[in-house]
Order: sequence, then structure tokens, then C-alpha cells
Amino acid sequence: MANFQYYFHKLPCFNCKKTKVDTDLGWLTAEMKDEIVEQVSALMAAGDVEPDFAVNVTCTDENAREYLLLNYYGYSEEELAQNEVEADDEQAVTEEIAELMAAEGKLVFEHEIALQSCTDCGE
Repeated sequence: MANFQYYFHKLPCFNCKKTKVDTDLGWLTAEMKDEIVEQVSALMAAGDVEPDFAVNVTCTDENAREYLLLNYYGYSEEELAQNEVEADDEQAVTEEIAELMAAEGKLVFEHEIALQSCTDCGE
């Protein structure tokens, strides 16, 4: 299994847009995190970011399966390490990867991020 970690990154509160709040980025490799933070920084600099938005994350053949199972199917690291993936989920991930490779020739997934509210905003 690739070296995935659950990452957070300080991003502006979606209400006041001033206070920085720890925001879930999800299960990523260090390279994926860097790619996402770069895109998020560019979006923030351009302004007018919605509370829920998406960026692209590029996966290698080796880590696409784990990326999808951890982020979209809700499996834990332990479940992946012990091969406790349901056959239907494994098949769906395999098909999604194959379809994307056939259509795009690379593995780029839309990665969703939800900005958080700071404690000063009371939500």
C-alpha cells in the first residue's frame, strides 16, 4: 500500500473568509497533498470560492485503487492492509480505473473539499 495519510490544511472560514480553519483534505500521499494545496492556493488567490468545491488529484496506477477505496468507499487503512474489501467495491474501483485510463489515458480524479466554519462565526 502506498504511503497514504489523512491530511488537514488551514483554509479560510467559509463564512467570514478571514479566520483560517483546519479543513479535511482526505486520504492522500504527500505528492497528492502538494498538488491539491497548490490548486487550492490558486483558487483562494482568485477569490469567490464556494464552501464546497473540487480540485483535481493525479494518481499513479499503484495508488489509484487505495485513493478511491479510502476517500470514496470509506475503507480504513487497516481494512485495506488486511484485504477486507468487498468484491463489489473492488470490481467498481477496477472498472472506474480502467474506464478513466481508456478515456483520458491518465488517472485524474475530482477531489472534493468542504470549507469549514470558524468558532467566531457560531456555526
